[in-house]
Amino acid sequence: MPPATPTGAIAADCRHYRGDKPCTHNRLCAGCSHYQPYQHRICIIKLGALGDVIRTLCILPELRRHYAEAHITWVSLPSGRRMIQGHPMIDRVVEFGPMTGMVLMQETFDLLISLDKEPEPCALAMSLFAKEKLGIGLSPQGKPIPLNPEAHAYFHLGLSDELKFKANQKSYPVLVHEALGLHDHGQGYTLPVNETRRDRVRLMLASAGWEPGRETIGINVGAGTAFANKMWPAARQAEVVRLLRGEQPEAQILLLGGPPERPIIDRLLAECSREGGLERIIDAGTEHDEPGFVALVDTCDVLFTGDTMAMHVAIALGKGVVAYFGPTCEQEIDLYGRGEKLVATVPCGPCYKRVCDRGDACVNAHSPQQAAAAVARVLEQQRDGVTHQLPVIPRRLAG
Repeated sequence: MPPATPTGAIAADCRHYRGDKPCTHNRLCAGCSHYQPYQHRICIIKLGALGDVIRTLCILPELRRHYAEAHITWVSLPSGRRMIQGHPMIDRVVEFGPMTGMVLMQETFDLLISLDKEPEPCALAMSLFAKEKLGIGLSPQGKPIPLNPEAHAYFHLGLSDELKFKANQKSYPVLVHEALGLHDHGQGYTLPVNETRRDRVRLMLASAGWEPGRETIGINVGAGTAFANKMWPAARQAEVVRLLRGEQPEAQILLLGGPPERPIIDRLLAECSREGGLERIIDAGTEHDEPGFVALVDTCDVLFTGDTMAMHVAIALGKGVVAYFGPTCEQEIDLYGRGEKLVATVPCGPCYKRVCDRGDACVNAHSPQQAAAAVARVLEQQRDGVTHQLPVIPRRLAG
């Protein structure tokens, strides 16, 4: 049976139709052999922190498996839009806001997925028309509630420290798939690297002494200010750098961070300079936008990082990862066999506290020697091009 062709001058249900400008085939729709009608329309609302946005990309392969010809819209904050724009499994990324809401409220979706627990995105989810809604919505009292029975476990983790910190042993990809009635096959999540940004970043790094083809160890120096001790202080990171320079003499070390991390990088460079100079230590800069930061991480073979956005970028790019976990839950993170976790299993953690009142116990739970050894093992693993069973590095008792 020949494929259907539209009879009218426009076919608004076609994948190529734009409405405000010619489509890629630059013609009216009647009789067009390129007609590709959407079988389903899906809207995903996920704002949150950038790391959460990136790791939620894990649901896309399974959605595409169930809805191969769907049109998928993703609603996010401006930073999230910049980060995931161009993802091959997303048809449209729109910024969260009142104007966007007005447009979306005129559309019809077959499936709406809402995965944030804040009132604003939950309210948007309730205001849109969809035949089926999954995840988190808003109650008549203005409070977030689960929309489907499968989402209850995912939702309840945010209501109980006992459940989140101790009882739960499932990773975030497993939890979010189960909340949608889907199955996680361990496929992980991916991010595209913007080719223009890649070329620009590599030229910038080359001017700073970075050599393409030489093994590169990235150190993501910060982890934001939301929680205390998500990454080690500069002096401990400098000790890791010193050890790596001695044990991996051919590797180059790339220091990564955003604008708030500029003082940390400057202090780390000063510490390293006193310890033995700055040869093969490269300051990657702190003024990159989201696609530029992705391109920076793409130059690394291994990234040493806290539980933060950079970790999720590295996971999405298939890089080796050594991740430090102090105040946050390591069991929610899947490194997919490409790294090691330094888990501070101290009595007070995880805690998700903004200010530590226990003398930074989790920071002292591992030595710089353990971190450097983990980086060396993961670097060797990357050379092998194989994945191994994920080890969790035993803690060193504080004090």
